[in-house]
Amino acid sequence: MYLPGQVDQPISAAQAVASFHQYSSLRLFRGRVYGVRYDADKGINQLCRFESRHAVSLLPERFSVRSRVHSYGGGAWCRGRDQAYFVNDADQHIWVASLSGSVSPRQLTAYNSTRMADLQYDAQRHRLILVCETRSDTEDEPANYLGSVSEAGRLTVLAEGADFYSSPTLSPQGDQLAWIEWDHPFQPWDCTRLMLARVDASGRLENIRQVSDIPAAWAQPRFSPQGVLHAVVDRGNWWVIEQLSDQGFIPVAGEVPLNTEFTTAPWQFGLSTYGWGDDGELLAIGQSNGYSTLFMHDGKEWQKLHLDQPAARLHSLALGDGHCCCIGEFTNRMPAILHLCVDGKSATTTSATLTGGDTPDYSVALPESCQATLSDGGTVPYFLYRPAQESGGPLPLIIYTHGGPTAMTSPSFRPAIQYWTQRGFIIADVNYRGSTGFGRDYRMGLAGRWGISDVEDVEAVANALVNEGLVDPRALFIRGNSAGGYTTLSALAHSDLFTAGASLYGVSDPRRLNALTHKFESRYLHWLIGDPALESSRYSERSPLDNVDKIQAPVIFFQGDEDPVVLPEQTRSMAESLRQRAIRVEEYHFAGEGHGFRNASNQVEVLERELCFYRRQINQNR
Repeated sequence: MYLPGQVDQPISAAQAVASFHQYSSLRLFRGRVYGVRYDADKGINQLCRFESRHAVSLLPERFSVRSRVHSYGGGAWCRGRDQAYFVNDADQHIWVASLSGSVSPRQLTAYNSTRMADLQYDAQRHRLILVCETRSDTEDEPANYLGSVSEAGRLTVLAEGADFYSSPTLSPQGDQLAWIEWDHPFQPWDCTRLMLARVDASGRLENIRQVSDIPAAWAQPRFSPQGVLHAVVDRGNWWVIEQLSDQGFIPVAGEVPLNTEFTTAPWQFGLSTYGWGDDGELLAIGQSNGYSTLFMHDGKEWQKLHLDQPAARLHSLALGDGHCCCIGEFTNRMPAILHLCVDGKSATTTSATLTGGDTPDYSVALPESCQATLSDGGTVPYFLYRPAQESGGPLPLIIYTHGGPTAMTSPSFRPAIQYWTQRGFIIADVNYRGSTGFGRDYRMGLAGRWGISDVEDVEAVANALVNEGLVDPRALFIRGNSAGGYTTLSALAHSDLFTAGASLYGVSDPRRLNALTHKFESRYLHWLIGDPALESSRYSERSPLDNVDKIQAPVIFFQGDEDPVVLPEQTRSMAESLRQRAIRVEEYHFAGEGHGFRNASNQVEVLERELCFYRRQINQNR
């Protein structure tokens, strides 16, 4: 089937999947850049050295660097002297490898009931400091705590008692340790505590105390080279960097960049958005309206740095030994490792050390920053992608709803979006209320209103595009993964606007999710919807499964059979309930997949089946 706006030779689903590599967790050592590269073709996270426009893998292919603490992991490797300590996905043990890749990795830990993440190397004591999650046959939920692992692989508890821990960081002298902790029912983007302790000669913690001075979302503690504790906090609506003084925490000197956030929601461990150069200057990545900017603070004021290769998104900032690097994502090409030379006003890419950043050999649909207006006068930001080949009339629309829901979408290049635009679809990628990057007030916009505000927002975007004559009202599709799948199903249940929907491991029964999901999110729905013991009727009103009789549009489902977050039974129950009502359903389950699909062949199948599904609806409505 040929749609107006479709190119003659669009990229295949296999090309869209295989061409995409993601990078994370950068570290510097002796002027070289190391980090994790996700190989979509193999479905593994490779520990690599990045040099001369290519990545050199340091591990045999049987290893994949990935932690499963909180299910989402992150912070799965760190550097210690000339070695790499990493969590291996298959067994969740810590292994040690040479940064030269010349020696076979050796296993360091063997605690089968304990997962570890957020690895930090304590050079003075030759040990790791990390976050642990230990499961017990006698407890319903795992225990989380801060621990240390010796060079012999022995695990010692450093701090315990809170429900969750993250971001352990040592002072330059190694005599202080700071970290983030929080308790149920809060999430780390809602309310956390910043803790500080003295580390004695034996490595034990003394004088543990809370230094955060207000209830807020504290994140990313860091010590400056002078030993001053800094952290990111959203006390004034925006996540900004503050420093600990005799009067408590205060913003760093100078006027803070307006409407800019210096971190994002910490779904994973290991976020790194600021640090110090060798001359004491503070470098930081800020986000505003979905785009990233690199800033420098010289001790007196903030300056916006001009990048010679402007990026849509920057992350994983690493500094040291006179070097600065980060990951850049662009609107028109693949992600890249950027090795930067900062001169005070600009940041120039050292092209010889650039890895990735390949430009596609086809015309790219670029994002347009747009807003839809709500009935109360508020606005909803979204990125619009039009087919590169112009057509003479309205085109089919796919609304993208990101997961989280406390997360965000950025205008970074994604081959999967080009897969759709090259076939004549318009894409609207929506940052509905509750998304990060737009201040705390916007982030908290889903409090008690999940399934309402997000649905209103995607409807507003679809209606705006219909009213502009850009999209065909007979071909309005909506798709989402995880929490975005919930928004998709909720929109289909409470609106007759959409033609069909695609749910990728989406939530369909929030009451059941509340009872069975993993510890990290086990109270999340208390905030998004309400306490199920007190708000039972609200759960019924917001449940797509309980409102399945209101869904008239066809739905296609994709689900991993080993998903620990949205259990497969949710998708099966929802699909079967729709079938019983004679609603057309397609349902696909993938063995070995969890919360998100890592196997390349499965990703290809999702794109191909979803395309056939949408085309079938378009044909039927003509």
